Amino acid sequence: MNRLIPMIGAQWMALRKRRGLFWLSMALTVGGVVIMNGVVALYHATNPAQYGPAGGLDGFTHAYTLFGITGALAAILIGATAGAQDVESGVFRSLVSTGQSRAKLALVRIPGGLLMLLPMLLGAYAVEVAASFMFAGGTPTPDATTILVGLGWVTAIGVLDFTVALGIAALTRTRGVAIGLLLAWEVAGSRVIERFTAFGNWRGLISTVATDRLLPHASDTIQLTRVDSISLPLAMALAVVAAWIVAGTAVGVWRTVTQDA
Repeated sequence: MNRLIPMIGAQWMALRKRRGLFWLSMALTVGGVVIMNGVVALYHATNPAQYGPAGGLDGFTHAYTLFGITGALAAILIGATAGAQDVESGVFRSLVSTGQSRAKLALVRIPGGLLMLLPMLLGAYAVEVAASFMFAGGTPTPDATTILVGLGWVTAIGVLDFTVALGIAALTRTRGVAIGLLLAWEVAGSRVIERFTAFGNWRGLISTVATDRLLPHASDTIQLTRVDSISLPLAMALAVVAAWIVAGTAVGVWRTVTQDA
């Protein structure tokens, strides 16, 4: 344990020193929430009859879409960088020569990267919660259960996308490929497969479908289109999310253990 903490800190510091990555991720998470609420508040101030308030339960619900896009993108960027930075920077051979277990070298990337990602996601979420009350304009506001369930959902999509991106980046030894593959999956691949009705409830194994079940007020019936739905119990959705996280971790560890230094 005494050795793990400095190793985790080193991984976090290596990511933190990448100013472009840090500020881009901040812009996607905290910046995205601030801009969204600012724009909606401006529209409401200029034309309240046509545009509702930025906050309240409706504004809070609309923010899920933003977090599902920008939060996932930040997680992918940080995860892919964490998975490939040792190889791309040429320090992997030096790390191996220290005698540390390769599995340990792979595993410390996860807490090191999450130490950078999660404060951003949680900070952005805190801003959104505050905005939902500050700009409610007399409309209903989210209750404690909705806020806590939403927090769990934001954390789940962040950790899932981060670990999968990390695993793919470690496997391919380059962050660019991992980012491209996961963006293609998030934007197109998963959404196309969702439309294949022949797969039935098996579509609950898709990462984006499983995380949608974790949204506040979601039910066991997931509506994929206006005329198509599947059944996905909460316990199964949690198991699917956990399986994706474990799979991403396992791929990253396996590749790190077996690759040439």
